[in-house]
Amino acid sequence: MGYSIIGVIGHIDHGKTSLVAALTGKDTDTHPEEKRRGITIDLGFASFTEQGHQFALIDAPGHQKYIGNLLAGVSAIDAGLLVVACDQGIQAQTLEHASILHMLGVKELLVVLSRIDLASDETQAELREELELFLDDFGYHDTPMIPVSSVNGTGLPELKEELCRAAARVPSRPTGTSFRMPVDRVFTLEGRGCVIAGTVWSGSVKVGDSLELLRAGETVRVRDIQVHGETVEESITGCRTALNVAGVSASDVQRGDELLQPGQFEPSRFLLVELKVFKDTAEIKCPATMQIHIAATSCSARVTGVRRLRPSESAVVVVECEEPVVAVYGQNCLFRLPYPVGTVGGGTVLATPGKEVRRARRLIEFGEKVAMADDAERLAAWVEFSGELLPGDNWIERSAGFDSAEFADLIRDELEAERILQIPKTDILVSPGRRDTVCRHIESILTQRAEEDQDAWCDEESLMRQIESFGSNELRRWCLQQLIDDSRVVRVGRVVAIASDQNALSKKQQSRMQKIVEMFDGLRTPPTLKEISASLQLPLETVRSLSRFAVQTGMLLDLGNDFLFSSLIFRDLCRELNVLFEAGPRSVAEIRDQWEITRKHAIPLLEYCDNEQVTLRDENLRSAGPSLQQYL
Repeated sequence: MGYSIIGVIGHIDHGKTSLVAALTGKDTDTHPEEKRRGITIDLGFASFTEQGHQFALIDAPGHQKYIGNLLAGVSAIDAGLLVVACDQGIQAQTLEHASILHMLGVKELLVVLSRIDLASDETQAELREELELFLDDFGYHDTPMIPVSSVNGTGLPELKEELCRAAARVPSRPTGTSFRMPVDRVFTLEGRGCVIAGTVWSGSVKVGDSLELLRAGETVRVRDIQVHGETVEESITGCRTALNVAGVSASDVQRGDELLQPGQFEPSRFLLVELKVFKDTAEIKCPATMQIHIAATSCSARVTGVRRLRPSESAVVVVECEEPVVAVYGQNCLFRLPYPVGTVGGGTVLATPGKEVRRARRLIEFGEKVAMADDAERLAAWVEFSGELLPGDNWIERSAGFDSAEFADLIRDELEAERILQIPKTDILVSPGRRDTVCRHIESILTQRAEEDQDAWCDEESLMRQIESFGSNELRRWCLQQLIDDSRVVRVGRVVAIASDQNALSKKQQSRMQKIVEMFDGLRTPPTLKEISASLQLPLETVRSLSRFAVQTGMLLDLGNDFLFSSLIFRDLCRELNVLFEAGPRSVAEIRDQWEITRKHAIPLLEYCDNEQVTLRDENLRSAGPSLQQYL
């Protein structure tokens, strides 16, 4: 069975509730105040089935005072039913309600000419002409207009036929993968507890599911599901749904809240929006405080990013909401002024920028690119704006609005066009600009070190810490590797330097030097150069030359007389000295025993320590020197 949600709109007292009752047999004015005053104040809900298609009708209030209630109801409709009384004609809310549907992206609109029993044929014809001109301004061309009398039933069969035709033209809603239901109604059912109702915007819900109630921050469990009074085991995207939940009471929930699949939506106070201003709205200077209506919620919001909003123009703006709201790419919203009261225009969510809102000009430029872009251009704009981006499922579907099934092909095409880059063996996307920035910074640090320091070599881990603010560890190491592959930086073991004639080694030389250094790993009694020469079957001079290079890079220490030592093991010895000196100066024998080495190795090590001021010598005793701490 097909299913459509129809928003019934129009000026106050034009016969909307009577029309809904005539179609469904249900009076949607249930509030005592509605009965007393004879007007609709809050949303009313009813349904009927025609030709195997179910229509869910939302009867929206017509009075300007209750337009917030209307907006909560029509935010997720498939088609609009604009009711215009023939004996009163086009009124203020007739215009505003039609413009609201247009701004919300509702493509299908039908007009009901109500109270035809109170107007002549000539009056009806004149009203038709006025409506055609008026609706053309909002892109509603050749709109079906059905004369109806709710009193005697004239026109109701024709109206149902037109509704079926309109429903056939409405495209299927994208289902999404994660459940989301903005709340537009909540009440207590005696014996059952809290019931939360709304339209399912995405995903599906089953009995027993656990959901997150956004504002309360509570987790609720679904005990029962009803769709238009019928108990079901599951409800899906696009259906009016009532959920009987455990975990909260009705007083904990209010219209505008959201029921969400836990961990799948990230509320934000900041939105990047393309805002289209109504043609009859006066120019508005920004920053401006307005009321934003998005999904079923409304709150105060500050609009910035442009100097002014002009009638009939579109602008990308930054919206700072009074409270966090759930918004996804492409979601429609509306803006109203508190004074003079009225709808300013409609907007489309482009992004939820988070902390980037502080960089307003760059954010607006990004929004302008996204607003007019196709999928490929939008992806490139996102990567350029982010610099580095790891696109998870949530981001793909909700933040950026891409089709998950087609996203891999989209990335491939953009990589081939070199508009974006990807770090090998990861899903991280990088903009060429961010890659170049990180590479330039690495080169700058290493160049400065080579020019200002006697030692041009820098420990790779130390370098990574210095550029930590430029991106992830994967990005920083990938950029360094690219510089090494391009021969702009030289790596030897665990140290790197800006490339120069003094530190250039062939791959064969680097391999041999690495083998020499490995022979010192973990040893407190290292081999001599002659022993290394014999072990690796290399000429002694080659071993000496490559060892000098290893000393230059800081991988080995030269203690004199061809006595070399691992710099990593030397740090271990210094840490042991630091502990040993806590009890005061120590003799050579005590230090030798602590290090568990022979006097043959202890003496040159301690003489090196004396020269580097790691230790201070007083005859046969030694104590901590000023340089000891830098080796710890």
